[in-house]
Amino acid sequence: PKKNLMEIVSGSLFYHDGSGSLYVPNRVALHNGWGKGRSSHVVGDDLKPLPNRLSITFFSYTEDQFYRGKFDLPYDKILELFQTGFYSPNEGGQITYDVIVVGVAPGGVVAVWLWGINRRTEVFFGEAEKVEGDWKRIINNPDITREEFIRSEIEEILKTPEAVAELKKNGVPFGRWHRYHQRYHWQPRFNGLVPRDDRIDIVEYYNGERDYLDYPLEASIAASTRAVPSKIDFTWNRTGRLVNDVVIRSSFDKTEILTAFEKLGKDGQPLQLELRLEPEKNYDFTIWLSSDKELIHLEKTQVKTYKPGGMRYKNAGPEDTE
Repeated sequence: PKKNLMEIVSGSLFYHDGSGSLYVPNRVALHNGWGKGRSSHVVGDDLKPLPNRLSITFFSYTEDQFYRGKFDLPYDKILELFQTGFYSPNEGGQITYDVIVVGVAPGGVVAVWLWGINRRTEVFFGEAEKVEGDWKRIINNPDITREEFIRSEIEEILKTPEAVAELKKNGVPFGRWHRYHQRYHWQPRFNGLVPRDDRIDIVEYYNGERDYLDYPLEASIAASTRAVPSKIDFTWNRTGRLVNDVVIRSSFDKTEILTAFEKLGKDGQPLQLELRLEPEKNYDFTIWLSSDKELIHLEKTQVKTYKPGGMRYKNAGPEDTE
């Protein structure tokens, strides 16, 4: 995760047929975002058996703590996802996954995702146990103490004294990734506009997943559960002419949207995440989360407009800092 430096000491994905394993890349500072791979490798043949077990040891800098875990992975689910594949708008056809990503977070959290073009899918979430690790596996240099090395590494990734002070004040956000992992019965709803090609181009979720959604959702997709979204991108055609396409990006405030989902969806209630076009407010966009009993305005959502190709309109506001 960002702002929570981690390092994998060692790890292996074991093939389901017992023929061997593939190591998880290690000895790299990890802090580029939950679900987003940092270090990768391709070893051996293009085709490999799928894994059914994971063994991993890692170090959490903000805790000064080693963790170790051995986990059974849901092989049948992984096999089905690889075999079934999915439609990729980018490729214009049916493809499948081609990367397996292992993520680690404070508190011993471990997650595994499958990656493919247009899609990241979580297939495992668990917790490793605290252990006494060998510090020499992190750095074998007697000229710098463990405390000094940890402090320098954290300061390097946090960049500013303000961010370092915030970490000291608030501490490590234990439990955050369990909140990210929670899934809800929700679906998007548009009021006053329709996405071009009847598609939401990008939905990124706090649990590290990424997808697109055809709109309106098919019955099976609408009935499934999803994690809380962190960002939604779609293209709106304002007048029916290509020159008037506008890319709309909604970036949610983490605390606000997680709290809203936990409040309205705590009893498994179906929820709607509504994006409204407000003509009487100079065509502003507003975001609302609703159940059949309650409505919450997500006032802190940043809604920005871009020209196709990524050029931001003048009124789009500052770039995201997350």
